[in-house]
Amino acid sequence: MSYINKQPKFKLDYIVMFLLFFTIFSGASQNSNKDLSINIVTSFDGESIEKDKWYVTKNNDSIQITKLRFYLTNFVIQTEDKKNDSIFNSNYLIDAFNKETLKIILSNTNYNKEDKLLLSIGVNEHLNTSGANSGDLDPSKGMFWSWQSGYINFKMEGKSPSCKTRKNKFQFHIGGYQKPFESIRVLTFKLSAIKNNELTININIAHFFDALQLSSQNQIMIPGKEANDAADRLPQLFSIDE
Repeated sequence: MSYINKQPKFKLDYIVMFLLFFTIFSGASQNSNKDLSINIVTSFDGESIEKDKWYVTKNNDSIQITKLRFYLTNFVIQTEDKKNDSIFNSNYLIDAFNKETLKIILSNTNYNKEDKLLLSIGVNEHLNTSGANSGDLDPSKGMFWSWQSGYINFKMEGKSPSCKTRKNKFQFHIGGYQKPFESIRVLTFKLSAIKNNELTININIAHFFDALQLSSQNQIMIPGKEANDAADRLPQLFSIDE
């Protein structure tokens, strides 16, 4: 009789422990998926970027920036063991003068602070050759040359007395997806910098002009070596607070 009384209790304890374990495991798994907010902060050596505001470059060129737009795409969470989890449809057009574009929400993202965030400045070859795209990649956004030349990855326009051009304008339209002048560049950030599920990416535009003499180099409008060389400077503009 005692054996019969103990057996159900054993089964009941086992079931309770199993359900408790399942609940804890399920909760931990669900909690690992979070919204990751990315704040984009553009500046010029600590000064906020404002349209038509005057700035002075490292080479003493006075400049005004009238347009600053660029693509951030292909967001990937990379774990410590180098496994990549691509975030679907993560292609964003950033406009320094449109506050709505300066905050990116990566919804329901599985990440830990030990992971890294990979993203690209620019648009990859597949999206350049996949036909008409929509959303931020819509050609009507003004960031697309032609089906042959593809997307403009980074566009900055303004004026400076140093430019001996019409109305003293400078124009840097950096793009190109065909070899050997692919202008897309990859950034890697440690997610240990995240605070309250937010990551701030700082972009110091001043560094773009560090190696420029605007009197002689003030225009890039097509893919090629010059655009490719300028693309090499773009990752230097990006940083995070650690």
